[in-house]
Amino acid sequence: MIKIDEKQKLIMDVAKECFSKQGLQFTSIYDIVKTCKISKATFYKHFSTKEDLVYEILAYSNKNFLSRARAIDVSLEINNKNKLKNKIILVLEYLISNTPFNLFIIENFSQIKGQPMYKFKETIRDNLLSEYHKSLITLYGDEIESIVWEIIFLIDSLVHEFILIMRIKKEEFELNFVCDYVIRIIEMTIDELKKVPAVIDKSFFYSENSDLEDNLFSSEQLLIYKTIGEIKDLIVKHDTVIERKKLTEAINMVEKEAKLGLYNSLIMDAMLSFLEKEKSLKIEIAIFNKLKSKLGDDTREGNK
Repeated sequence: MIKIDEKQKLIMDVAKECFSKQGLQFTSIYDIVKTCKISKATFYKHFSTKEDLVYEILAYSNKNFLSRARAIDVSLEINNKNKLKNKIILVLEYLISNTPFNLFIIENFSQIKGQPMYKFKETIRDNLLSEYHKSLITLYGDEIESIVWEIIFLIDSLVHEFILIMRIKKEEFELNFVCDYVIRIIEMTIDELKKVPAVIDKSFFYSENSDLEDNLFSSEQLLIYKTIGEIKDLIVKHDTVIERKKLTEAINMVEKEAKLGLYNSLIMDAMLSFLEKEKSLKIEIAIFNKLKSKLGDDTREGNK
């Protein structure tokens, strides 16, 4: 999990609850510090404005989700089926905890700290879907690639339906029960889906009409850039300065080639081979290579 100062976490938790109950415009900084039992000076030590506080709440919940998802991926004690189960539970916990607040903020702000709110919404949505995608391919293999978005649609629909029922009936289901039910439906359905042409693909979730720079989750290219960012974050944590510098130079070369669309270049292959030797990067490089392979195929087809 992402580590933050205990006081900062307390302020964010209290503010999130106050905003959801009273509304942002009716919640003062005084209300927050009074509930936290801290001084205004302590508040301003961590957050300069209420807008800054809201931004940090959104950013923290998103980073924490990704951190927990990565912990599931790298665990050697969990088999692939249980990794998918844990991802579904992670998404359930995220949606139950954050959706009311996220919707409130998105509905009441057009932008925050200069960033359009729809981009926050799309980034969150992308993270949830990409974690499903990653775990499904890891568990069932490339043979489900043609139907993977139909399976994701099924998972996403069932998860949201359970959450809706919980809110309407005002009762909670055991998350393991929900997860086991979803997995059971997937396993009952997957062989049947293979028998007929897929009717749902990634375009069902992702807009293909908007500009690439504005569409935060439209294609493998955007997942490529997201993976590059994750690799950079891991490199920064490397203990050795010299190795950190070499790894940074390598991923920068990879990023440069990716921006040029040179997914099959010798330079990119060489840099990825070098990065793959670093144990902490193996999972991200494997994901990158899978995306690169698809993009390389698309590039070749486009040049025919």
